[in-house]
Amino acid sequence: MRRGARARPSSCVAVASALVATLGCALPTAARAQQPRSEIQAAGQPAAPSAPVQSLPPWPAASAETQPRDRADGLPLPQGERFRLALRFLAGYGFDGAQATLGLEKQWRVGYAIVALLGKLDDRFSYRIEVNPVDEAEPLPACGEPDFFFPNTPQAFGPTVPCDHDGRVRVDDYRFIALDPIRQQGPLRQAYLDYVSRSVHLRMGRFILPQGFGWEEVGSFSAKDATHIQRINAVADFGLMASVTARAAGRRLASASVAVTMGEGNRFHDYDYFYWLDGSLDTNSWPALLLSGVLEPLPGLEFRGTVKRGGDTGSKVERLPNFFASKRRDNAWILSARYAPVPQVSLFGEFARYAWGLPETTADLLGLDYAPLNKDGYYFGGEASYPLSSQVTIGTVMTREELSRDDSLVQRMAQEGRYGVRLGQWERASVYRVYVDFSDLVRIWMYRNNLSNPYPWLSGIVPVSGERAFDTGRGSNRWGVNLAFQLP
Repeated sequence: MRRGARARPSSCVAVASALVATLGCALPTAARAQQPRSEIQAAGQPAAPSAPVQSLPPWPAASAETQPRDRADGLPLPQGERFRLALRFLAGYGFDGAQATLGLEKQWRVGYAIVALLGKLDDRFSYRIEVNPVDEAEPLPACGEPDFFFPNTPQAFGPTVPCDHDGRVRVDDYRFIALDPIRQQGPLRQAYLDYVSRSVHLRMGRFILPQGFGWEEVGSFSAKDATHIQRINAVADFGLMASVTARAAGRRLASASVAVTMGEGNRFHDYDYFYWLDGSLDTNSWPALLLSGVLEPLPGLEFRGTVKRGGDTGSKVERLPNFFASKRRDNAWILSARYAPVPQVSLFGEFARYAWGLPETTADLLGLDYAPLNKDGYYFGGEASYPLSSQVTIGTVMTREELSRDDSLVQRMAQEGRYGVRLGQWERASVYRVYVDFSDLVRIWMYRNNLSNPYPWLSGIVPVSGERAFDTGRGSNRWGVNLAFQLP
C-alpha cells in the first residue's frame, strides 16, 4: 500500500467475509473430530473413557470436487518418528601461524551450526537433511601480494574470474580458516534417503563417504586439530551407495559397501581450482567407484579398508590449457585399524596412498613431463578417558602423522626448478588434545598441533622474494580452545 493511501473498509469486510465462508465450508468433519479433548472438556471434570476411533490420515480428506489433490498441506507437529530435529554447534578461539602475515593468526570462529531434520517415512524408508550456514571449507581466488606466491590467484586467460580479498586466508590444505572439513553444496551439508531391508542398506543423495576413519571417530574435533589424512578423507558427495552387514550376538561382524558418486570431492586438495566454479559441480563426466569394508573379528578390534577408483576431477579443456584448471587423477586406497581393550582406552592407526597428479594427455597438453604421483602417508594415536562422575568425563587424545608433501603443484615446481622445491619431502604433525565431556552433550577441549610444512611459501604463508624470502617466521603451528554441543 502506498504511504498516505486509505484502505477501503467495505472491500476489506467483503474479502474477510468471503474467506471465512470459504474456510467454514471447506473444514471437514474429520478435522473437527480431531480437536483435542482438553479444549472441549469442562474445567475440573475428569476425562470420560472414549471408545477406540479409527486413525485418520495426516492430511485433510479430499472432497469429490478436488480429487486427486496434492499432499501439500504439510504434516502437523509433533510427528514422533516421522519428524525429528537435531542440532550441532562448534565454536572456539584459536591460533594458526599460517595466517600471521596480516596479524590474522588469532581468531574467534563459529565452526558449524548444523540443523538436522530426520525421521522415518515408514518401516523401511528414512531421511536426513543437514543444513549448515557456515560454509567456509572451499578456497577462494586470492588477489595476490608483492613478494608472495599464491597458487589461487586467478589466471590471465580463460573465463574472467574476479579475485576475493578473503582468498589470502582460504588458499589450500595448509592455509585455511574452516573448522569443519566438509565441503558443502551451499548451505546443504548432507541430504539423503535411506532404504533398509534386513541386512541390506541403500542410500541415495548427498552424504559423507565411508573413507577410513571419520575425524571425530578417532578423537579429532575440528579441521584445525584433525590429521591431514582425515581432512582429505572427509568428503561429502552425491551418489548411490549399497551396503550389506552381517551381525551375530548383537554386534556387527562385517560390512561391505559399494558407492557410485559424482567424484568431485577432492578437487581442491590437488590445486584443481577449475576457474573457481562451485565445488559441488561435476566437472568430469566419469563417476567414481568407492569400495569399502569393515571387519570386527573380536569385540573391540576393528579393521577397515577403502578403495577409490575412477574419481578424476576437472576436465582437459584443450582450447584453454591451464594448469590450475585441468584434469587430475584422484584414486586412493586406505587401510585402518583400531583396538579398544576397554571402553576407556583405544589405539588406532591408518595408512593411505593417494594417486594424484596430471594424466599423461593433460601433461602433454601443458608441456609438462608426465610422471605417476603417489602421495603416501600414515598416522597413529591413542585415546584415554576417565569418568569423574556419572555426568563428567575427562580424556586425552594424541596423534602422530607423516604424509608426503608431493602433489601436482610440488611436481610442477620441481620440474620447472622454482623456489627450491623438489619431490620426496614430508610434512609431519604431532597433535595433543585434552577434553572434558558433560553428559555426552557438551564438550570443551584444548589442542596443540605442531606442524612441519616443508614448503609454506607455496601457500602464500611466507614470501618468495625480498628481505624475508623463505623465512618460515612463526611457522604453521596451531592451538586453540573449542566448545561443542549437540542435541539430542
